[in-house]
Amino acid sequence: MLCITLQPDAALCRLSLEHGHKLEAEVAARLRRLLRKQDMLFSGERREWLVVLPGLPSSAVLTLAMMKIGQTFSEHPVALEGLEIEVPVVCGASMAPEHGENPLHLVQSARIAALVAAQANLGGQIYDPGMEQVSPRLAQLERELRACFAGDNRLELHLQPKVRPQVGNCDAAEGLLRWQRMPGDWVPAPVIISLIDRMGMRHLFNRWLFQRAAHTLHLLREARAEITLSINLSASDLYDAEVPDLIGQALATWGIEARHLCLEITETGMIEERNGEGVADVLRRLRAQGISLSIDDFGTGFSSMSRLQRLSVQEVKIDRSFIQDIVRSEKDREIAASIIELSHRLAISVTAEGVEDEPTAAILTALGCDHLQGYLFARAMPVGDFVAWLGLPRSGRTVAVPGATPDEDQVQHTTFR
Repeated sequence: MLCITLQPDAALCRLSLEHGHKLEAEVAARLRRLLRKQDMLFSGERREWLVVLPGLPSSAVLTLAMMKIGQTFSEHPVALEGLEIEVPVVCGASMAPEHGENPLHLVQSARIAALVAAQANLGGQIYDPGMEQVSPRLAQLERELRACFAGDNRLELHLQPKVRPQVGNCDAAEGLLRWQRMPGDWVPAPVIISLIDRMGMRHLFNRWLFQRAAHTLHLLREARAEITLSINLSASDLYDAEVPDLIGQALATWGIEARHLCLEITETGMIEERNGEGVADVLRRLRAQGISLSIDDFGTGFSSMSRLQRLSVQEVKIDRSFIQDIVRSEKDREIAASIIELSHRLAISVTAEGVEDEPTAAILTALGCDHLQGYLFARAMPVGDFVAWLGLPRSGRTVAVPGATPDEDQVQHTTFR
């Protein structure tokens, strides 16, 4: 795995947005020309490219590849409309399985190596564990998280309702990760995921997640609650050929029909531009099982309408950044309306997340949004509380907020219209 980044300098910072895009396109084109047929190129974060080089005999080949990339860009500036721009590239490298057994951990190792190379003003570095320093608190969190996967049941899935505003009922929910280290001490979900990725435990976590989701659906079925459960899956996980089998095993263990599970795909920019046979096969197998797919945080980052057809999704979730000011912002209303209209033309359902007040819900309902999700209805709660919430009268559902900070720990009231 190679991580190639552009080291910022004054010339790059002065580029216009248009010239910046042209520069990035030229860098990607040059990298493609340097790669072998079997190599795979990804666009990562801004001005970052990731390269997978399968079948390397040793790390020496990585060193040669980094030298070749650095030499290519140092000897040949990029021409942009008559201007020659020097492109200072920095490379970081990692190898499997020494530096990570799953794609995301390898990417992180390569990024760390690139960061160290940039700080040392070197063209490239291969990852070494000594590049990382772990604080005592972080080490303690890692130990406790390992215990969670070794039988400690403090790691949970809490459910946040997804409400159909036109009819006022709830037929879906999102499973959100929760970890209570001790009474009153809740670890934020982004911290949990960061720890999992840092420790190279994504594959193990996915096994836990799929089993926990299927078990949660089993509990809902016992409570006679017909609910579709959504769980988050990184786009990089779609490169794991075992994912469909792991999900199938989890569903079979608990006797759950696949139509009750939806995968919300995040970080869709990690899906490569070419050589995507592996991802296409995983998607085909997931669809063949009857599992639904959703694009999370739609409208931001790399998500776009073109990805809807490519991924054959059944749902998009409008990012909360377009929802929070929709009452005051005509532009946000237009964006939401466009996403809803175009998605419906493609027979794709739309969910709006981050709905916190009734005026926002009223606008989205008028626009035809299929599901609403947010604090207006309820915060994420344990499955038992979710079942109780479902049974409350439609005119005034009340739910305590579990695991919240003191300021958030209040009763939520909702009126369905």
